[in-house]
Amino acid sequence: MKPPLVVAPGSINVDLILKTTSLKGPKTFHGDYAESQGGKGSNQAIAARRAGTDDRDVYLVGCVGQDEWGGQALQVLRSSGVYTDYVRIHPQIRTGVVMEYLYGDGEVTIALDLGANAAVNTHDITTAGPHIESAAMLLAQIETSLDALESALRRAHMAGVPTMLDPSIVPAAGSDRRRLLDEILPLIDLIAPNRSETQSLTDIDVTDDASALRAAAQLHERVPMVVITRGADGAVISRADEHHILRGHVVDAIDAGAAGDTFRGALACALAEALEAEQGPADGLAHLPFPALVAAAQLANAAAALCVTRVGAAPSIPHRHEIENLLRSQSAGILRPGTPGAGA
Repeated sequence: MKPPLVVAPGSINVDLILKTTSLKGPKTFHGDYAESQGGKGSNQAIAARRAGTDDRDVYLVGCVGQDEWGGQALQVLRSSGVYTDYVRIHPQIRTGVVMEYLYGDGEVTIALDLGANAAVNTHDITTAGPHIESAAMLLAQIETSLDALESALRRAHMAGVPTMLDPSIVPAAGSDRRRLLDEILPLIDLIAPNRSETQSLTDIDVTDDASALRAAAQLHERVPMVVITRGADGAVISRADEHHILRGHVVDAIDAGAAGDTFRGALACALAEALEAEQGPADGLAHLPFPALVAAAQLANAAAALCVTRVGAAPSIPHRHEIENLLRSQSAGILRPGTPGAGA
């Protein structure tokens, strides 16, 4: 068996979705209600599992409530092949909740109540320590405490395990922001923000390729590798003086809610595979050939493009054969890079 891919600490939520034909704005509107399994940690773990091969185990470290939503979350994760050995069930705090408004043009507004995600702590990380230290890759987000996040990243970093961060909630000011920038980001090999997260980290408004590259250059002051996702405009991949502009795919986008998570989970899996194909460069991602990094992002980009063509979080995440079919179709000229649709 190959080394596992670990998502830690990872958030687990139930998504409460209202789909409407209205466009985003300050108004009252009618819609259709649905529930779906979600959470960035959960989504990314499922995306990594589905983007990989059968001999790649994926573990999620997190916490759910002792309630119906928590039980449903565990069932979805397990049925997707994600190991939940390190998902703790909290008897007093309910499972995290996301309120998602899906508008007629595919845009989405999301509000989050962390719930049991806020209870993930350093003890949870210590319990999962052996798997973290032997992982092919550690993928983390900022939807739990900074203590748990730093503990997981530091443990992986000291063990030589490549680390990747989705900076999903960037502290705006104060000691938490300083801690993120000065203590946590130096533990990261690759950071993968979207446009709004990039602006929160750099104060640069990512509106085009040039501004994305300026933001990546600023992030390089703390992190060696940067992948900035830009929805239907694709992604920017940057490492030192190398960069690549990756465009989106032409697809019919109907729900962009889980596309970013799909991109990041698939990217982590593809990078782990690339490292193994290169027989594990001594310095990990730093010595991975840049074309291999780009190829991993291309697979992630295709996964995100497929995701936006489906409704829901976990149900929308594609499997490896679907991703490869899209890439083959692009190579054959059946689909062309462009817009709309990457959704990451």
